[in-house]
Amino acid sequence: MMNGKLYLIGCGPGDADLLTLKALKTINKLDVALIDHLLTDEIIALIPSRTKVVFVGKEKGKHSFPQDQINAMITEYALQGLTVGRLKCGDPYIFGRGTEEAIYASQNAIETEVIPGISSALSAPLSAGIAPTARGVSTGVSVVSAHLSGDRVNLSWIPMLSVEDHTTVVLMGLSRTRQIVKEALDKGIDSSLPVAIISNATTAYQSSVITTLGELITAAKGAPKPAILVFGNVVNLAQVLPTYQYESKEECHDIALSS
Repeated sequence: MMNGKLYLIGCGPGDADLLTLKALKTINKLDVALIDHLLTDEIIALIPSRTKVVFVGKEKGKHSFPQDQINAMITEYALQGLTVGRLKCGDPYIFGRGTEEAIYASQNAIETEVIPGISSALSAPLSAGIAPTARGVSTGVSVVSAHLSGDRVNLSWIPMLSVEDHTTVVLMGLSRTRQIVKEALDKGIDSSLPVAIISNATTAYQSSVITTLGELITAAKGAPKPAILVFGNVVNLAQVLPTYQYESKEECHDIALSS
């Protein structure tokens, strides 16, 4: 029996309309789908009914499956000759475990294809009317994570906040706002620096709060998860730029596409 194939599929920020055509075509031919806990119901509804769906979400403090076990599951199914999809929120290589899974599969002689997805690092600012590299306001953007393995906090990026014409997008930072603010103020960052908290980007539940570094701790209280933080003067553009318009889906159906 020939080994099956693994697809690492980026499913985007949440709205099923933002799936790429290639992602949708690939989902339609899977034998097994291993899905993350943040994958939206409307994307899950696109998985064919004949496909075996396995929940392997890794939620903070509630890891249903250790990464080693997920790797073992991928191998087990692929060695049965099955087509396996690892459906991941955002893009597989942006602060996810896609790299580890691709390396593991390669080491076990499993053919692997990675399908890009739209990361919340780019789609969330857009959804709130923020252009990370607006000409004349920001000459660059950095995407960082405030969370490291072992539940450690990452604050090494804080000095970037002092660069006037720069945008910093922080993933997994909402629960770290107190530490972020303290470190930033200790480093001399202006307390009036604009900050946006953007929750559930591109979904029916998206919301955003525009605040400042000095008011961030208060503003973050009660903000829904998942959320990203955006630091920089581009945040002020939220007053004038359009926001993302989510189109409600009254029904979700399996979509059959010819391969």
